[in-house]
Amino acid sequence: MNAWKRTFVSAFIAQALSILGFSFSLPFLPFFLTELGVVDSGEQAFWAGVVLSSAGLTFALSAPFWGILADRYGRKVMVCRAMFGGTLVLLLMSLVQSVGQLVICRLLQGIFTGTMAASVALVASVVPHKHSGFTLGMMQAAVFIGNAIGPFFGGIMADTFGYRASFRMGALLCFLGGVLVFFGTHENWSPPDAKAGREEDRFRDIFLLKGFALAIVILFGVRLSNTMINPSFPLIVKDIRPTADNINSLAGSIMAAAAVAGAVSAATLGLIGDRFGHHRVLLGCCLGGSLASLGHFWAVSISHLVMARICFGLAVAGMLPAANAMIHCIIDHRSLGKAYGLATSLSMLGIALGPFTGGLLARLAGLRMPFLLTALAQLLLGVLVFVSGRKRVEPRP
Repeated sequence: MNAWKRTFVSAFIAQALSILGFSFSLPFLPFFLTELGVVDSGEQAFWAGVVLSSAGLTFALSAPFWGILADRYGRKVMVCRAMFGGTLVLLLMSLVQSVGQLVICRLLQGIFTGTMAASVALVASVVPHKHSGFTLGMMQAAVFIGNAIGPFFGGIMADTFGYRASFRMGALLCFLGGVLVFFGTHENWSPPDAKAGREEDRFRDIFLLKGFALAIVILFGVRLSNTMINPSFPLIVKDIRPTADNINSLAGSIMAAAAVAGAVSAATLGLIGDRFGHHRVLLGCCLGGSLASLGHFWAVSISHLVMARICFGLAVAGMLPAANAMIHCIIDHRSLGKAYGLATSLSMLGIALGPFTGGLLARLAGLRMPFLLTALAQLLLGVLVFVSGRKRVEPRP
């Protein structure tokens, strides 16, 4: 196995471990809030939205800074920073005694973590352009694999040992991911020449590159619509099965099934995008995501909800790697840290706005209304992709 493949495999496994660590506990935040004194379902959805949004806000603000440091000091050290920062944050979450303390922990998470953005920048810096769609698709698949295993076993652990044990187990997994990156990855990185300034190195010039703004809008739209439904989803499971004793395990199993579908979809659609064009993949995923969101809105049984969730996972999984591959094609490799930092910063505003909007909408108009808004957002995103992305962006030589 050559150097870039070894780095890719190590980063892939580490990314799966870090997402596994966070998904051990975060999907059950609406239920954990009961322990912190919030008992009404509408209030739980609202405060879960506040908690989930807070990390996206600080991450959006800090991502460009970490991107600059990545180009200056290397991407590997940024991945290690994110992994070990996540370890500390999850340990702190296991000790909180109020909603305010939980919000502070999430704000710190947004500042010091961001494993996906850091790992994507590392992999993109060592992978040949012709393999970008597949490898970045696999990095997204690592997210879905972590989200598949984490909620399932995290739900069992929460039902058996409590939510705080889930946070601590998540911290251990994130730590193991950091160790793997430290010893298992290699980056051919050298300090940039300060005198050899390049126009592409400026954030403004990066943003104005053809295709970059479209990729950011796609990333923003996906993260906005995908996170808008998170505060409501566990509560809808409880609404359909109000007497279930194993509500955490049930909700986690549904999320796991969707994440497994997403893992397969991300890798497959990334490869298809390399061969037939990322624009076609994006358009199909937008339409599929819109229909799947409507399926959530109308679901009246657990089986209907499972089908809708799996279809949504299949659709959304292909969008993020396609957008990341578009960025990889147009950015000089010396500016990948800045480019992904900028893209992450702007798109993470979707994670900052999505859960809060979804939680507020659930509080005011009912638990299912966020799914209707998500369906509309996915449809509008598909229209934008159709109108703005007809010409495939050619990779840099």
